[in-house]
Amino acid sequence: MIDLTKMMHPKSIVIIGASPKPDSVGNELIKRATQANFNGQIFAVNPKYDEVEGVPCYPSVSNIPSVVDVAIIATPAKTVLGVIQECAAAKINNVIIISSGFKETGAEGQAMENAIAEFAEKNNINVIGPNCLGVINNADNVRFNGCFAPIQAVKGNIGFATQSGALASGIINLLPTLKIGLAQMVSLGNQCQINALDIMEMWEQDDEIKQILMYIESIPNTAKFREIATRVSKKKPILIIKSGRSARGAKASVSHTGSLAGDDTTATGLFASSGVIRELYLRDLFNTAQVFSKCNIPKGDRLAIVTNAGGPGILATDTANDYSIPLADLTDATKEKLRAVLPPQASINNPVDVIASATAEQYEQAASILLDAKEVDILLVIYLYIAGKNDIKISQHLEELKKKHPNKPIVSVFMTTPEYDSDVLDVIPDYNIPTFRFVVDAVHGIARLVERMKYLAIKDDTVPTLKVDRARAQSILDNAKAQGITQLTTMQSLQIFDAYGLPLPKFGVAQSLKDAKDIANQIGYPIVLKLSSKTVTHKTDIGGVITNIKSEDELGFWWNRLVDRLNKANLVETLDGIVVMQQVSGANRELVAGVVKKGDVHQMMFGLGGIFVEALKEVTFRPCPLTTQNARDMINATKAKNIMGFVRGGMATDLKVVEETLLRLSQLVGDFPEISEIDANPLMIDDKGRLLVVDARIVI
Repeated sequence: MIDLTKMMHPKSIVIIGASPKPDSVGNELIKRATQANFNGQIFAVNPKYDEVEGVPCYPSVSNIPSVVDVAIIATPAKTVLGVIQECAAAKINNVIIISSGFKETGAEGQAMENAIAEFAEKNNINVIGPNCLGVINNADNVRFNGCFAPIQAVKGNIGFATQSGALASGIINLLPTLKIGLAQMVSLGNQCQINALDIMEMWEQDDEIKQILMYIESIPNTAKFREIATRVSKKKPILIIKSGRSARGAKASVSHTGSLAGDDTTATGLFASSGVIRELYLRDLFNTAQVFSKCNIPKGDRLAIVTNAGGPGILATDTANDYSIPLADLTDATKEKLRAVLPPQASINNPVDVIASATAEQYEQAASILLDAKEVDILLVIYLYIAGKNDIKISQHLEELKKKHPNKPIVSVFMTTPEYDSDVLDVIPDYNIPTFRFVVDAVHGIARLVERMKYLAIKDDTVPTLKVDRARAQSILDNAKAQGITQLTTMQSLQIFDAYGLPLPKFGVAQSLKDAKDIANQIGYPIVLKLSSKTVTHKTDIGGVITNIKSEDELGFWWNRLVDRLNKANLVETLDGIVVMQQVSGANRELVAGVVKKGDVHQMMFGLGGIFVEALKEVTFRPCPLTTQNARDMINATKAKNIMGFVRGGMATDLKVVEETLLRLSQLVGDFPEISEIDANPLMIDDKGRLLVVDARIVI
């Protein structure tokens, strides 16, 4: 772990490239640092001036009379390496490079950036940037604004790291409107050395940071990300936006899994397995952050709604249903208490409609009764300014109720006048109820609270070790390598699946019609014939799969037809046998599982299968090795689960078998990292509910 204590908690800073020119970056940096009332010394470097904005200015860092903790560099790109060399000589070990003109501009800029990274590594210098906005630490004992955003950032409990400096500046401008504040901000820029994972680890240890928000465009190290994020997310929420969702998917691949494993699908799986909350839109990111900033995690997910208008109450109910948040079933005792304080026209069901004429006191009484109710875990309060303007009084009541019920989150929607936001802070300066204008934003935040509650409830989630025949699989792989094969034949792939205990129909491999008849008589008709070739990827493309062979006579006929097809396609020499497999009866439900290696990590895929798998793309991904919970989450993540229960003409399948199948595939690639792709497609569910892997493809 990189020690960034002095970088974020400096006692002294120097701005290199400081300038008195209005609106220049060097001038804005000096102004922001002084306006923040930095709790330390500020120096400037520019050989043209003796002082800038009242700050003493020196020709170079070597002339500064004391050792400086952090240098902020805003000089032309071509000068930066020389400046950092001067910093090293002056024992300045923490550098923030504001300057642009590096790898974002092309090969020459990349070369300059590489030289900076190499020098920094050799000389133990921490570098943030280049091409960044800077950093902020709003702690009272620091007050370090080392960025050139036009205004000071509102103080709060959030750590925000972003690869986009412009986005950081825009968010700082919007913080008052977003009703949140920052404890620290780091603009990562090009991440030539310090990256998002370093910042995540730093904030893990910082008690001032209650939640971590990030905007990233790439994931620097998938395996390390999973390790760090999984650990940190158990301590504090991590909310991430990763851009590039619309980028085209993976490289051309011989497996369905590989072709479906685009960077974004695998990123989603990585975040889910690490406890990271992925938001797709900035609005949702900061709405969720507001809820986490102002609410504790609930004990349960049962939602109660109180409103003075029917329409918003129904919208809230529908939206809660969209997020699978259950509405609390109010007990008769709770309803009687509500009936005693509300007008006769009020609805005492959930949502509770106190009607348009309800007073602030009636709102408070209804909210108090619902928060007291054991069947309620979360309260959503919706207020529309219709008759009397009660918004501030209701807010005062809610703030008091929150103190009495700290573990029951209160979230509000106030569709009132534009002055409300400023008025409520005038009356209640520390108002701490997350407040939104629209129901969907409030319910989204509640859904994220529930998601976090469920994640924190997961205990003892481990990667199991299942009984397999690893030596047999090793022998098959060694044989394939000796033959120079990278894509294993169907026979070899099935045999490895068998060695790893995957649920397969009975099968054998025939070299002659006599072999095929012996195998068929042993496993029983009906059977399926499948060619096993060293070169053919998709057997169905050349008619290499023949199903529902019911007798020995039919077997002879179709064997000869299959051999004819191979002769016409000049594929006989590539054949290593024909697989004779038991026909799966009543199998009209198809799933798919597979693995693809992406960078340094194997990614597991699971979902709806069959010939339309790439068209429907109803699949989900998680990084390997899978934990037991990862496997369960994959089963629940797509519509595939909908076909695993009782369906017309078919029994429900055992979800434990599906779960174990995924875990066995995960263990397989863990034992043999040279495997780059696996397809188990289709996984068929027969009429008795048995899950069977009927085809296999492995690439090394």
